[in-house]
Amino acid sequence: MPATPRDLLDRFQQAMLDFSADALADLFADEAIYEFVFWTPHRGPSQRYDGREEIRVGFRAAWGSVSKPPLTGFGEVCVHETADPEVIISEGEMDGVNHATGRPFTSRFVLVLRARDGRIVHLRDYSDVLRTAAGLGRLTPLFDQVRAESAP
Repeated sequence: MPATPRDLLDRFQQAMLDFSADALADLFADEAIYEFVFWTPHRGPSQRYDGREEIRVGFRAAWGSVSKPPLTGFGEVCVHETADPEVIISEGEMDGVNHATGRPFTSRFVLVLRARDGRIVHLRDYSDVLRTAAGLGRLTPLFDQVRAESAP
């Protein structure tokens, strides 16, 4: 029996906790789309990854410079079933720690996950980029990037 959307969500969260780009990417279908709804400059103009291998490469690049994973757990996660059996909506909180300061932080997210034949085919990620950047002490560099990319 193929993995259900809820199974895939559980595995997705574990891959995030493990900081494993490979485990994360392996949850997706070959031609899947991972879409970031809220703009962040380091992702470039497309704000999405097209296909499993682009998801793998994108997360390896994003996580490759991090020596110790900041994510420590998920709290207050609520999963909403929809009329479409392929789609679930997950909303909740991610707990993390800024390893440079030792200070914990919490960020919020909403994920819209569509699965087919035991693989994620589309994931729309509404993570709170600003709260996460603030928690990691990266808000000023993020704003500097935004300014640079928005300059005429």
